Amino acid sequence: MSSPDPAPRKITPVRVLVWMIPFFLSLGVLALTFAMNWEPWFGYAAVLAGALGSLMAAGQALGVTGE
Repeated sequence: MSSPDPAPRKITPVRVLVWMIPFFLSLGVLALTFAMNWEPWFGYAAVLAGALGSLMAAGQALGVTGE
């Protein structure tokens, strides 16, 4: 069992941008999917995975656990 963080870290615009990196990369995969004429579901799945990755990065940084 871990003790709570005594001083929560501030959420800054830079921190939010770092959390959004997986989502931004997935938008690039979506664009590449259509540029390469691949199946669209691959790009859509990449966007979903990027959104979940961003959410997980933010949750981990804020100390959210699944317990």
